[in-house]
Amino acid sequence: MATSSVDGYGANEWDQLVHRGQRLVASEGSSQFALGDIGLEMVPLPPKGRRPPMKAYKLLATYAEEVGLESERFEEYRLVAGAWPKKERAKNVCWTVHSILAHRHDRFEMVKDPPIYRRTGERRWTCDGAHRALGWKTQVPETMEEKVRQIEDLLDDETAVEVVERAMRRPEVVKRVAASPQVRETFNRAQASEIREAREETRRRPEVQRLNEQQEVLTVLGLCSAFASGIGRTLPGLHLAELSEDAQDSIREGLGRVKAAVEWTEHVLETGRTDMDAALERLIAGES
Repeated sequence: MATSSVDGYGANEWDQLVHRGQRLVASEGSSQFALGDIGLEMVPLPPKGRRPPMKAYKLLATYAEEVGLESERFEEYRLVAGAWPKKERAKNVCWTVHSILAHRHDRFEMVKDPPIYRRTGERRWTCDGAHRALGWKTQVPETMEEKVRQIEDLLDDETAVEVVERAMRRPEVVKRVAASPQVRETFNRAQASEIREAREETRRRPEVQRLNEQQEVLTVLGLCSAFASGIGRTLPGLHLAELSEDAQDSIREGLGRVKAAVEWTEHVLETGRTDMDAALERLIAGES
């Protein structure tokens, strides 16, 4: 048997303890299968899709009580025994592993191909090995993913924040985290969202709303003033009445754009809606 160093024990002493434990586990597993077989004798597994009658469950519960077992545990023994016919049961594999693999359709082939037990390097089934084979959570994490998953299960959001803040005090951690494109993208999205929320909160403050209102009023009044003063300065020096009909039509077209812009501005003041139809958009842009 391959050994591994365990703190507080010599290799031989540890091996002896392991052998004793394995014999006890095998003995317990034999008892569990034997009890399960008794349950099957009393109430065989029904065809798929059907359930035993209620009197069958009462019979099993009565027997469990008589022998000092919980009825749920006795039923578990019966179901596992039914999933593993005697000729398919692996002698060196504990009952719990048989129970974990019981629902696999390929369990008979699977149990013959145990995974590598990393502590000793040998091929053998353990409960964690069975959990790992099914993609379930393990009791003793070995891979990086299992270790991270176990830590995640222990952390609530508040504790996770504290752990991350403390971890980021380590220069090497900061360097490696910052090198991850996914982390940078996630952080940038969170930061951008926080900035947007802060801007929106600032925008809703009464003093900021008053400043924004004044700025918008001054912007529109500035446009109106620029047009009015420009016309006032320029128009007296022009000879519009003497222009050709085509020239005057061009000016009227420009005035039409101005009128449309004014009417649209009044519409926005009344409704608050700044959308415009395609025709008005082309007219104001001078594309019509």
